[in-house]
Amino acid sequence: MSEQYELPYAIRRRTVDRFLIIELLGEIDILAASPNSDFLAGQNLDRHPDVVVDLRGVTFIDCSGLGALCQLANRLRRRGRLLRIVVTDPFTLRLLRATRLTEVFLIHDSLSAALSHSDGAAEVTAS
Repeated sequence: MSEQYELPYAIRRRTVDRFLIIELLGEIDILAASPNSDFLAGQNLDRHPDVVVDLRGVTFIDCSGLGALCQLANRLRRRGRLLRIVVTDPFTLRLLRATRLTEVFLIHDSLSAALSHSDGAAEVTAS
């Protein structure tokens, strides 16, 4: 007898103009970011010059999730590009600051800001 287990996360992908938008939802932890899952590693980056990861729907993220984001950022950096991250949750933003990942990603406080910025980002402030 097999039990049905619903994963506590989801990934949605879409394109807008030159951007690949990867929307993460739910809990981004070791289950989502395990080496055996395609999580973010399976993204085809060659067809999209700009990549935005939207974390507005994330309810929890741990070091495994941050590691997957760093791997994606490294893949982009090797292609001469930067990863844009949309963050509105104060806890997630504090975590990015504490781990100094605000120096690795371009942080935006809205999707429209990420899509309109071409050369950098105005960092958002945590409350």
